[in-house]
Amino acid sequence: MSALTVFMAPRDAASSILSGLTDLSAAGLVDDFLWVAEPSAQTPLTAVLVVSRGRAHDVALPELVAGRRTSRLRVCSVVPALPGQRRLTVADETAVASQLISATGAGAVTRIRALVARAPAVSGSAAELAVPGWHNILISPEDARGPGFGRVPLTAGASAHDLGRHGAPVIAGLAGLWSGVDHAPLDGLPVVPGESVRLARSFYRKLRTDEVEAALSAALLSNDGVLPLPSDQRSPIVYVADVATATSTMADVFWRKYAGVLRGPRMSYGANPPTQIRALAVLAMFVNFVWASIRNAPAEWYRSVVGSVSAKIAVGAEQAAFQGQPAAYQVVVNGRTSSGRMAGWAEIGAASSALSGALFDPSGQMADADSDLSQVWQDYSRAALTLADAGTRSRDLPPIQVGSARAIVKYASDVVPGPSAAFRAIPGPVSAAVEVDGVDATDVLGIVDLSNRLTELESSPDHGVGARSTLTELGAWRRTAGRSFGVAAGQRLGDAFYAAYNEVQHLLHQVNSAVAPPPEPDQRNKSLGRAVQATVIAILLVIALFSYLTVEQGLAWWVSLIVVVALLLIGLGACLWGFIQSQRAIFALLHHRRAAIDRLEVDRQNLRAALRDVRRLSQAYGQFLSWNRALGAYLESPLGKQSGTPAGSLPLTWGLPMSTGLGAARPSTPDVDESVNYLRRDLFRPGWLTQSWDAMIVTSIPPRLGSREAGAQASPVWLDHGKDTGTALDRWSSDVFAGVVGSTGADAVWGQALEALGGPLGSLVPRLVSTVAVAGGAELPREEFLAGIDRDAPPAGSFDHALLTDVAVTNGGATVRVDVRHRVRAGLGIVCVASQLSEAVTLDYLRLEGTATGPAALQWEVPAAPVSPINPSDPAGQSLKPDPFRAPEMGQG
Repeated sequence: MSALTVFMAPRDAASSILSGLTDLSAAGLVDDFLWVAEPSAQTPLTAVLVVSRGRAHDVALPELVAGRRTSRLRVCSVVPALPGQRRLTVADETAVASQLISATGAGAVTRIRALVARAPAVSGSAAELAVPGWHNILISPEDARGPGFGRVPLTAGASAHDLGRHGAPVIAGLAGLWSGVDHAPLDGLPVVPGESVRLARSFYRKLRTDEVEAALSAALLSNDGVLPLPSDQRSPIVYVADVATATSTMADVFWRKYAGVLRGPRMSYGANPPTQIRALAVLAMFVNFVWASIRNAPAEWYRSVVGSVSAKIAVGAEQAAFQGQPAAYQVVVNGRTSSGRMAGWAEIGAASSALSGALFDPSGQMADADSDLSQVWQDYSRAALTLADAGTRSRDLPPIQVGSARAIVKYASDVVPGPSAAFRAIPGPVSAAVEVDGVDATDVLGIVDLSNRLTELESSPDHGVGARSTLTELGAWRRTAGRSFGVAAGQRLGDAFYAAYNEVQHLLHQVNSAVAPPPEPDQRNKSLGRAVQATVIAILLVIALFSYLTVEQGLAWWVSLIVVVALLLIGLGACLWGFIQSQRAIFALLHHRRAAIDRLEVDRQNLRAALRDVRRLSQAYGQFLSWNRALGAYLESPLGKQSGTPAGSLPLTWGLPMSTGLGAARPSTPDVDESVNYLRRDLFRPGWLTQSWDAMIVTSIPPRLGSREAGAQASPVWLDHGKDTGTALDRWSSDVFAGVVGSTGADAVWGQALEALGGPLGSLVPRLVSTVAVAGGAELPREEFLAGIDRDAPPAGSFDHALLTDVAVTNGGATVRVDVRHRVRAGLGIVCVASQLSEAVTLDYLRLEGTATGPAALQWEVPAAPVSPINPSDPAGQSLKPDPFRAPEMGQG
């Protein structure tokens, strides 16, 4: 606090004032204050008594002021203006005030001298009663319920305890001590010059509404699994009747939007048709065959032609990968680990990633980076929240429409099942055998895996009975949780995972079986080779013969040329015709092999894409489970729990004067229910879940530095891997699922509710707090309890005349001239203070009494030690029921 209030008083004479202020402090009504007993101008002030929460302890002044900044210092000297009582000297008061001002360094100082007196007169000299430069305040010896009400004077028979418990609240109001309300009427009031005093009185009311607020918040913020129906002036919002259709529709819309992200493209076999063998290629093959036949090597020619195609189809890399990754290959192909246990989705995903690297990137230089699926899960959470509150968060994922109205799902478990919906009914021995202790409602792949393991365990002689009963309970549980949006989305994701997994198995089989050795050359190729050899020899002989006839016998050269060319064409044509006729099989083989190469290339590309899809879908499924854990737990308790209330103060049940009242409003169930209905319409609008959901993410995990997005969208958890990976998402979602982390929306919604009740719905408050149980008294209407202190009013009324002369009363000395009121709302309750002061009057206007002591003098009764007010009892031990405001005459306080 920037304000510091210090009291100083004689050691014993003002002890009842200290006792009264201490009781108010213990009740949490006044702020901490300092008390200096018996100060002296000759002794430096080194230690003070600090009173906090009803406990008093000595503290060194330098240590106290060094740890705080004091902008306003209020120094109040309690002056017992009673016969026979010692008062502090002006020098003592001035010295202590100067030391405190110097030590605290306060920029603003309020000096107050509170004179405590009782009828019929004020005791003390002029120098003791009025000091220039100070607010000299004479506490009027009276008690009243409020301004304008009749007053009860404190007569000469009033004890010291009565003066203390009546004077302490007035001094607390004048010195600005009331907690929670900025009421210090003397801070802005000019000091009247000269030796003059003012009469003063103060009124205080505190209306506590703890019980009303507890009943209201319990009904408003209840987390019973039923989602509140939002209200919207533009269109009606209803609960959807066909939950399964609504959730399935939203899941279909979501899946259509992101199916392309979770499944990569595939190559079609028709995209690359096999190439045809052209005539020039056939002629080139024929020339090569003729040359091979001349060399007597047609078999080598055949193997070279077939081998050139077969070499391209060999999958040596695949075979090496299969040999280098036997465990991964077995997991992907057979679906079982090396121990024979069925592989789960995470193991299949990891094995697919390892196999993909070995097949297509053995060096690891071209490894695909992890897929960024942050937008997928942001839209998934938007879709789930839209089903719960009909908010429009994405154009692609609109709210469910029922006619012209928007609709929401009534139960949170039908959106995303939470922790309470998980399956945990697995006996210990069965759980150890299947290595599963439970499964979430949205874990469709985990449910299938558990079901398969239980089915295998049924044949076990040790656990067969337990496995069968668990399998039956699993089936019944699965049917009850199968219509939620989380399960519908999980089913589509699981189907996509198994589709990609089955495709990988099929493609691996095709690629692995694509290697086939070329066939051996048959007898037809050998015979054709000999025929070619004979034809070539015959052509060579004919060429030699006609060459001789032309040179030696004079045969015309052109005749020889025609015969040789004709014979050459006939021989080559016959050989070509025989080659084509006999090699149709090799043409078909080449055609088949080239088509197989194209198919293999398509299979290889599709296998790579399918393995990438299995890995991506495995990653997505792990993230899906983690986000479902967070969403399910959040929707089960979307507002969370309210922050713990501070420890309560000691209650005051008796001893307060009529001017000071404490009351507690009593809730009325019909009024609370009606108010809750109005508040729900005002607070729960479409999209109301977004604020608390984003706040839960942001407060748990700070956003990424340098992110272009803001708020929850900048959180790194959207990029993290999911369940059982140890990432921030995995840890956070597990904490949310276990209840370690929860929503803080209750505080925000309750704050909005209080704002609404203090503004547009303020008309509900009087009905909620219409009945007030007064501390130590009966129940009263609210207006009667507050006695008008909660409203501003011009100065009116007068003080008790007992301490004023007739002349002073005639001249208006008893008239109220200053009326300062402050009020502050405390929840649905209110704290209000009113302090009234008269015009400053000179000491001549007071009924003064000499300081001489004697039998007739009024004595100040000093208690041995400060004690708390005690509720008196009758002689029979039966507790007397005091007036709600007026304290009994007996007892000490």
